[in-house]
Amino acid sequence: MCYNRGMEYCDCCPRRCRADRVNTTGYCGERGLKIARASLHMWEEPPISGTRGSGTIFFSGCNLKCVYCQNYDISRGKGSQLTVAQLADLFKRIEDSGAHNVNLVTATHFSDMIVKAFELYKPSIPVVYNCGGYESKETLSRLDGIVDVYLPDFKYADDALAKKYSNAPDYFEVCAGAIKEMRRQQPEDILQDGLMKKGMIIRHLVLPGATANTLKVLDWIKDNLSSKTYISVMGQYIPFGEAKKYPPLDRKLKPIEYKIAVSHALKCGFDNAFVQDTDSADDKYVPDFDESPIPLY
Repeated sequence: MCYNRGMEYCDCCPRRCRADRVNTTGYCGERGLKIARASLHMWEEPPISGTRGSGTIFFSGCNLKCVYCQNYDISRGKGSQLTVAQLADLFKRIEDSGAHNVNLVTATHFSDMIVKAFELYKPSIPVVYNCGGYESKETLSRLDGIVDVYLPDFKYADDALAKKYSNAPDYFEVCAGAIKEMRRQQPEDILQDGLMKKGMIIRHLVLPGATANTLKVLDWIKDNLSSKTYISVMGQYIPFGEAKKYPPLDRKLKPIEYKIAVSHALKCGFDNAFVQDTDSADDKYVPDFDESPIPLY
């Protein structure tokens, strides 16, 4: 069970920390529902942001807490408490703002409360589930019929890197199973007027000194899904959080590292691959979590 059914013994995510999140926090660092920011976000992939922006809701806390997280402050708990009813109202206000979709960012550890909020109000625009890829199939099954577009990270095919940078030595196995379940739920990628209405885009952030990991991730997607899969090969890495304690994460990507990643994606035959300009590695693209353009309540 996930904690909002009994408010204790949390197993929302693959860590299954079994925390009593009524009286304490789980691995994610959270008890009740907490959100850091809601906004029309222009810096997602083009089929997500479109021309008017993606209606992003950045949830506080995280079940991964990567040492290099660009949203480090909110992954460690920065944000404001909301009720389920307030979250449902936020869905409606995001819809009314003209957003192309409602984009749930790092929402895993609040999944049961999110399901309850959608029972109160289900917007007519697509729902995007934007996550780190470290998901349990049980939680994903509760989202079946709610989520229209899955936007998972696929961070690691290297268990040693997953353990060192995200304290998740089972990441590869878990993420692979989760992505297969996402594909099962959304087997077709449906775009209208350049916007994704149904489907999945898999993101991979190329890390400094880890091109071999990137090649393995891309090979897995090609071999286990298909080269028609929508992917986003990201070169936007900047040392955030605790990254400077973990060389080579203390530097930006070298141009050759990103070139190797993109070249391999092309070699794999990915027809639907998004790539980035080198100037994407700039903190100006990181949201300001000291303010919320769309009021939280």
